[in-house]
Amino acid sequence: MAKNRPDERSVYLALKNVFKGPDAELRTLKKIRKRIQKHLDNKDAEVCALVAEHNIENVCNAAKALLQDDIFASTLRAKIRFPEVFDVSPAQSAERVVSEAKAARSDSDAIRDAAEGHQETWTTLEVNELELALEGKGKEPVQVQATLEDACYVFGCKTMGAILLKEGWDCPESVELNIWARVFRRNEDKFDAEKLVELEKPFPELLDSIAQLRHTAVHRIRVSAITVQQFIAEAESFAVILDNDTCSRMLSRLRQEAQHVIDDLGRNKDLLESMLKKKFQEIDAQRRELDRLECKVVEDMLREDKEYQNLASANLERAILAATASQQIASTSEHDTSSEAEVDFESSGRTSFGQNGGNDHHSPSLYIVLN
Repeated sequence: MAKNRPDERSVYLALKNVFKGPDAELRTLKKIRKRIQKHLDNKDAEVCALVAEHNIENVCNAAKALLQDDIFASTLRAKIRFPEVFDVSPAQSAERVVSEAKAARSDSDAIRDAAEGHQETWTTLEVNELELALEGKGKEPVQVQATLEDACYVFGCKTMGAILLKEGWDCPESVELNIWARVFRRNEDKFDAEKLVELEKPFPELLDSIAQLRHTAVHRIRVSAITVQQFIAEAESFAVILDNDTCSRMLSRLRQEAQHVIDDLGRNKDLLESMLKKKFQEIDAQRRELDRLECKVVEDMLREDKEYQNLASANLERAILAATASQQIASTSEHDTSSEAEVDFESSGRTSFGQNGGNDHHSPSLYIVLN
């Protein structure tokens, strides 16, 4: 009997971890089937259940349709296709805001500790397993740091040549970003006043952020994606006041890419939370069913125990009645037998006495009876 085609939503949920990364680019049925078969061989529960219900041909065809539409490659496309899968409750959204704020505070503390030399703190920074965080090893801050150091050196050569000559700074690598922040703080007049006014935060605070960026990059502090996004945005603003269009355009592209990654991570988190909520609901239903079965087992046991007690009581009562009846019958029979024996014995004694007449010799048996 032919099995029905699975709905796309079920296929996406079961196979989203099968077709990720380079595997999201697969398009031929042969390669798609090979990938699914690998997960079947590895006893992937969700994949096995899907194939068992719909057969592998139907699953492969449905997966191919989703792959051709880039549903596995883009969580944005997946959210548009299956909006209900990514639904997050207001309570979950509020929890996320709190979690991200907590992560930002942790990032700030870690960066400050790194700047003060407390390396043991930032090497053990932990995040929640569902927290919106980048898994890289600080590559983004390092890239931004190198780009800004080049831009700072170019700006310094244009406006502060005497300082560079005095300090012996003859290449971008000779000056770290936090040093530039201190130099620029003392030479604010070298910047375009109108551009400084247009900044979203005071110039000294922007320089502090740039110095923190350097500490993050140098010490490879693992920070949240939100913090990385903030660093890139502030670096872009810094590139604008450095009047470096090349640096500004590069940082703008990097910021857009980072935003794309962050949005993708956020949607994936929505999906994970939605799936987690569904799993909890299933577990809760199973727990209630187990509680019901437990109560039923106890009730059945008590009922059977009661029935057996009643049966045992009835059997015992019948046994007692039977024993009592047997005892009464035995007692009556014994009494009747004893009475007959006495009558026979007395009759025998009288007969013997008559036969002996007045003989003074008494037989022992007669003596016993008479006495």
